[in-house]
Amino acid sequence: MIQIINSVLILYSWIVAAILILFLLLIGRFSELKFGQRSYYQLTLVPLACLMVAAVWYAFFAHGEFVGLVGPDLLSLVGGLSLIGLAYILFRTMMGGRR
Repeated sequence: MIQIINSVLILYSWIVAAILILFLLLIGRFSELKFGQRSYYQLTLVPLACLMVAAVWYAFFAHGEFVGLVGPDLLSLVGGLSLIGLAYILFRTMMGGRR
């Protein structure tokens, strides 16, 4: 029973994070369409997919663990670093860093 509750809480928290990442994608899309500067918003799907696969892996296959497995930890690392890079590119684009 506790395993089911743990899995539901893990998935719930990552669904909230996915919604925030989708907002970042929509902001990038709006910025690209409105101002005509490339924001690479399509690449936001890469960290979203990496983080969602890692979340599902931990929720269903980790048996109560939340860290310590190499596969989902690497996916989380790749997803997080690429999300940081894409958010920085979007920030620079919106603040007029590239012309």
